[in-house]
Amino acid sequence: MCGRFLSLSQPEQLAERFEVDELRTEALPRRYNVAPTQDVYAVIEKDGARRLGSLRWGFVPYWTRQLKGARQPINARIESVATSKMFADAFQRRRCLVPADGFYEWQSLPEEDRKQPFHLADPDGEPLAFAGIWTVWRDPQVDDAEPLFSTAIVTTAASGEMERLHERMPVMLPRNLWRDWLTATEDEAPHLLEAVTALGPPRLTATPIVDRVNNVRNEGPELLERATDD
Repeated sequence: MCGRFLSLSQPEQLAERFEVDELRTEALPRRYNVAPTQDVYAVIEKDGARRLGSLRWGFVPYWTRQLKGARQPINARIESVATSKMFADAFQRRRCLVPADGFYEWQSLPEEDRKQPFHLADPDGEPLAFAGIWTVWRDPQVDDAEPLFSTAIVTTAASGEMERLHERMPVMLPRNLWRDWLTATEDEAPHLLEAVTALGPPRLTATPIVDRVNNVRNEGPELLERATDD
């Protein structure tokens, strides 16, 4: 799964990395501990232009009657994203890339009755491209309600370095699939799903870190302090 990640790159850096045509967002705070309900950067393609904007992390389907108490999933499983009532429409028509400068996962250690956090990142320090879907919601109880743009990160079965840590991981798209993920038509979506499902293990480094990241309120580079053998 993906429940916490890092967002350190500035919009201009992401615009260059993801070959963006239009910048549609102000700079968000640099975060070492991005959590659900916060705004995150996202890349979409619309009317032939690739845009970098921001979306709220926590998917709110357009048919939601009221925000309070509504289910707002942060992840969507690749195995069911094309068929579930919650996500199918977004998968067909509104896919995005969610840039991340690494993410966190927790390895269960039953013999020690605890979970060990790990920091996972690209070995070369480049931002990762999480596969995402997005949607637009307007409060049906408010006239001329402002739109709420939100996203969920697509996950898949863990492979490679991730297998020893957790059974799930975010879908990390290689550059050669970015355009397909952003622009595939409804007729092309099944082939896109096949291509993503067939991806090999991602290139990641996994570093055990101290448990400061366990608290969602903690922030800063000290979250990446390597755990000692003790």
